[in-house]
Amino acid sequence: MKKSCLIIGTLLWGMSAFAQTTIWKRSGWECRISDKGTLEQIVFKGSQRNDTVPFFHDKSNMGPSFYANMGNGNIKADWIPDGYRSYRATIDGVECRLTYKEWKGQPAMEVILENKGNVPFQPVKAGLKLGIDTYMDKYPDWFGKYFPTLMMNEKTHFYGYLQTPSGHTLGVVSPQPVASWSVDYNLGYQDPAPHWFMGHRIESLNLDLMNALPLPQHCPQDLWILKQGERKTWTIAFVDINTPGEFEETIHKVAGVPMIRMPQTVYQPKETATFEVLAAAPTVEVTDSEGKLQKVTVKSKSGHVKEVSCMLPSVGLYTVKVTDGDKQSQGVLSAHASWEWTMERAREGALKYHQKATSHIESWYGFHSSFIAARYFPEKQLDEALRSRFDYLFGLLHDRTKMVPLYHASRIQNTSGTIGLLVDKYEAYGDVEDLKKASRLADWLMNTWQRKDGAYVNHNTVYTSVIYVAKSMLELTLVERELGKTESVWKEAADRHYASAKRAIDQLVASQGDFETEGELTFEDGMVSCSALQIGMLALMQQDEKERKHYTDAMLQILNSHDCLTQLRVPDARRRGGTMRYWEAQYDVQMLPNMFNSPHGWSGWRAYATYYAYLLTGEERWLKETFNAMGAFSNLIDFRTGDLRWAFVVDPYLKVKQACSADTHVTEDSLSFGNPHPELYDTREFVIGEQYVNMISDWQTVNTQDNDVHELFKCIGETMLTNAFVVERPDGEVIGYNCRVTRQGNKLTVKANEKQIVNLHCNLRKAYTVSFNGKTQDLKQSYLGWAFGKDIYL
Repeated sequence: MKKSCLIIGTLLWGMSAFAQTTIWKRSGWECRISDKGTLEQIVFKGSQRNDTVPFFHDKSNMGPSFYANMGNGNIKADWIPDGYRSYRATIDGVECRLTYKEWKGQPAMEVILENKGNVPFQPVKAGLKLGIDTYMDKYPDWFGKYFPTLMMNEKTHFYGYLQTPSGHTLGVVSPQPVASWSVDYNLGYQDPAPHWFMGHRIESLNLDLMNALPLPQHCPQDLWILKQGERKTWTIAFVDINTPGEFEETIHKVAGVPMIRMPQTVYQPKETATFEVLAAAPTVEVTDSEGKLQKVTVKSKSGHVKEVSCMLPSVGLYTVKVTDGDKQSQGVLSAHASWEWTMERAREGALKYHQKATSHIESWYGFHSSFIAARYFPEKQLDEALRSRFDYLFGLLHDRTKMVPLYHASRIQNTSGTIGLLVDKYEAYGDVEDLKKASRLADWLMNTWQRKDGAYVNHNTVYTSVIYVAKSMLELTLVERELGKTESVWKEAADRHYASAKRAIDQLVASQGDFETEGELTFEDGMVSCSALQIGMLALMQQDEKERKHYTDAMLQILNSHDCLTQLRVPDARRRGGTMRYWEAQYDVQMLPNMFNSPHGWSGWRAYATYYAYLLTGEERWLKETFNAMGAFSNLIDFRTGDLRWAFVVDPYLKVKQACSADTHVTEDSLSFGNPHPELYDTREFVIGEQYVNMISDWQTVNTQDNDVHELFKCIGETMLTNAFVVERPDGEVIGYNCRVTRQGNKLTVKANEKQIVNLHCNLRKAYTVSFNGKTQDLKQSYLGWAFGKDIYL
């Protein structure tokens, strides 16, 4: 009788404890655990600020929750109380026990998986839906939501961080290996029914403790099976990161795992790469793409910080492996091919991967690469083929008499983008008729689709930052101004197009981050970066210092909020500077489901903004971000074969479905409208992870948008192709980007890395005499600007 009462009393206590929110406090943080066993929020408390990490409260996304995918979709199990701050759940004979515990001063979870079934457990994936609120659906709420910016699986441990647009950063770390990670997305819309396109919002970040193979080689390779009676244990901690710059140091200090800190990820061949390793007694190896070891020098810097240097002898990717005791971390460095070689290969790609006349300018975006390459590196036969191809497509899409688009006129990014292409074509070939077409299209656009408040719109939606309508108008303005020096008709055109673009950009500034965009509203990569870049470009065109500062401050505020969407700390040159875009594969290369494409063509939008930010402020951070991004962009061209790829996929494991047959109703020479769903064609299923994805426009005839990759080469053309940069750092060191600098006292001799580099930008603290390309100038102290040559965008 006494035993029965004791059992009943224990059960009633458990039910009572589980029926209310539990407040779990320690010095510096507080967690609220719901009556379902999931987290409601974590509050990190500091002397100067409190950071609240929100968790989903709806049943479908709340977490941490145990889930598994056995091949037919996700299964999620409810928690059953199993002691104080401890819960258990079972799926397919595998029990998951979760206990909230403090670990090294941090709020953490101990997670145990035990196979209590009669057969081995081999899921596609199984682990935890973390439940952190990542759903960015409206302004201004999205400023407090946590975007999964970086997740890294190593063979021996896991680390990563989530970040809000307002700058709060949450680290996640496990001293045990985690097989993979994944993200669940919302569904978007059917077109045509019953075929679904994916949405633009993230519903869940998952830590996949177990995952089927194949996985990238740096991931654990033995977490695909849990045998009968086997159990595995993980500790997963949430860590408050004071500032993003302290991420590696904080994770290393808390978890004791080796961290690689790479401020610069891309270098010239034969240049010495330097980076830091945070570890107690590390062994560092650097190998080239053939597996050949490179000579490495490791020097102690301070505490556990080691400075590593290694010369990168030739173009290619180099794997960095750091071993510290029983822990191992990896990274990737790059020695980039010349910008000349890169642009020439991009031009070849523009011909191989057909430019098509469709409802989306992305499908004829390759002409940017072709015209920029033709301007600097003419190849008569190739250039003529691409030039005539543009003229053919332009004729299909436009009324040449009225000079207006014939189809989908409200998609104003098609017209503004074509204006930019015509400017590039004019600069390559000098045919003023191209500029006349651009000018007439600009008049039509501003007279038809510009609202009274200045915004460029598609009916009732602001489209100024869908691609970058105002930047295209300013690109035209700059060329018109040159002709306007001698012809009044061009001066008048430049004045009205500048005024139009300025009104649109002023509307962006006035919006205070409450922007609009195409498709489903979210804190959208392009909406934010295109707003920043256009404001920055206008700032550069201001002569009045007060106006210049007004636009610069507005741009920097937006650009800083965009950090959470960008790979700014990943020690991987293939990805550094890529923006975390995730719904383009379905349209671009007819591949499902959603996945992080980073870099993707639209990653170039942030890179324009960081380039402008450097020119405006002189802060080397922005130049380094731009340069790293350009290296990642250039690697979309295979350094071995010269072939163009579409994007790099960041996710470690994706079971994808891709169209594999061409549309038989059109050819690449036909008009093609809309977004044809991948499942309208023959498809194949296969697994991808952390890899480049190929183009498809060489064989798919219908509208596909993989040629948006050429935005990256347009960006290289503007920022790096013809420009070199000299920077004097606060400690007096003088360094060069795209050039080599020799210093003798107060004299600097600068030699460009490539022959087409004819502009030199200097950012100097002291007064110097600078020689470049056979010319010499005396520059005063605190000099920031173009010392030789002149970039048209200034």
